[in-house]
Amino acid sequence: MKKPSLYELIKTAFYIGAVGYGGPAILVLMKKIFVLEKKWISEKEFMNSLSLAQVLPGAAGVSIMGYIGFKLHKLWGGILAPILFIMPATIVMFILAWAYFKFGNLAFIQSLFAGLGALVVALLINATSILSKSVFKKITYLDWKGVLISLVTFAGIFFLKLNAIWLILLSGLFGFIFFYFTHEFEDVKAKGGEVLLVESGTLNRDTLSIKDYAPVFIVILFFLSGLIVPDLRNIISAFAGIGTFSFGGGFAAIPLIQHQVVVVHNWLSVKEFIDGIALGQVTPGPVFITATFIGYHVAGLAGAVFATLAIFTPSLVAMILLADIHSRIQNLKIVKVIIKGILSGFIGLLLAVSLLFAFKSLFNWQTWMIFLMAIGWMMILKKNSLWALLGTIVLSLLIF
Repeated sequence: MKKPSLYELIKTAFYIGAVGYGGPAILVLMKKIFVLEKKWISEKEFMNSLSLAQVLPGAAGVSIMGYIGFKLHKLWGGILAPILFIMPATIVMFILAWAYFKFGNLAFIQSLFAGLGALVVALLINATSILSKSVFKKITYLDWKGVLISLVTFAGIFFLKLNAIWLILLSGLFGFIFFYFTHEFEDVKAKGGEVLLVESGTLNRDTLSIKDYAPVFIVILFFLSGLIVPDLRNIISAFAGIGTFSFGGGFAAIPLIQHQVVVVHNWLSVKEFIDGIALGQVTPGPVFITATFIGYHVAGLAGAVFATLAIFTPSLVAMILLADIHSRIQNLKIVKVIIKGILSGFIGLLLAVSLLFAFKSLFNWQTWMIFLMAIGWMMILKKNSLWALLGTIVLSLLIF
C-alpha cells in the first residue's frame, strides 16, 4: 500500500467532501478513491472501518474518514482528515444560514421553503421506511418486541414529550431484556470457542509517541476555550450529547436534534428547524451538518464551528479508540441486542417527528403535491433524492 503525505490526505478528504452527494454514494466514492485509485488502504481495511461505523453513533462517512486518517497519519490524520471532509459542507451551510436569517422573509424564499418543507417530510418517511427494513428484515409476529419498543418511543416523544435521549437509553435496555436471553442473536464463535477475529492492529497504536498526541491537546484546549462562554458551552454540551446517542446515522438523528434544539433549548421554531434540515440537503455533507445552521443562529460563526465539531467528535473518538477491537465489538451478543433495541426506538422517534413535521409543512394542495411526488420518486421508483431536491426547488418557484 502507498502512503500519501498528510497534505495529499487532507486535500483528498476535502475533495470527497465537496463532491460526495447522496449519503451511501459518499461511501462508494471513498472506497473508489482510497482503495481502487490511490491504493492507500486495502479493501479489507476499508470494510473493517465500515462495519465498525455501522455500530457506532454519528455519520458513517466522517467516522470512516477518521479511521483512514489515523491509519495513514496517526492522530494528525485522524483529526484533520474528517475536519477537511466536512469543511465544504460546513462552509456552504454557513453561507446558507446567513442568507436564510437575513433574507428569509422575502416572498420567493418563503415559497421555496414551503416546497422544501414538504420534501423534508417525504425524506423522513423514506428514512423511516429504510431504517425499518434494516431493523425488521421481514415483518412477522416474531418482530413484536421490536415493534413494541418503537411504539413506546413514539408515544413517549409524541404524547408524553419525554426526553429523547432517555428514550434511546430505555430502548437499549429493552433490547437487552427482550433479546439477550433468546437465541435470536448469538456470538460468532470459532472452533476453539473464542470470538472470531479479523486481523487487527492495523492502526499501530503502540507506535505513538508523546509528540503524536499534540493534536489531541489542541482539540481539548479548543473545546475548553468554548466552555468559558455560556452560549458556546450550551452548544457544545447539546451537540456532543446528540453525537453520542445518534445511532442509525443520517435522518435517524433528527429526533434527537429536534428535541434538544426546539424543545429543550428553544433555539429554533419547528418551522426554522424544518428549513434548516431542508438547507442541509443542499450541501454535500451528512444530515448532521444542520448543526452548523443551528450553531450560527445561536452564536454566529463561533457557534457554527463549535456545534459542527461537537456533533462529530464523539463518533470520531469512539472510532479511534475501538478500531483495534472492532471485530470483538460487532460480534458480541450484548452489543447486537442493545443496538437492535436502540434502532427499534429510533423508528418510533422518526415516525413521531415525521408526523410533527407533516402537521407544520403539509398545509395546502401545492405542498401535498410535492410531498406525494417526492414519495413516489424515492419510495416507488427508487430514484436518487438529489433529483427530488432539484425538482422541488424548480416546482416550488413555479406553483406557489
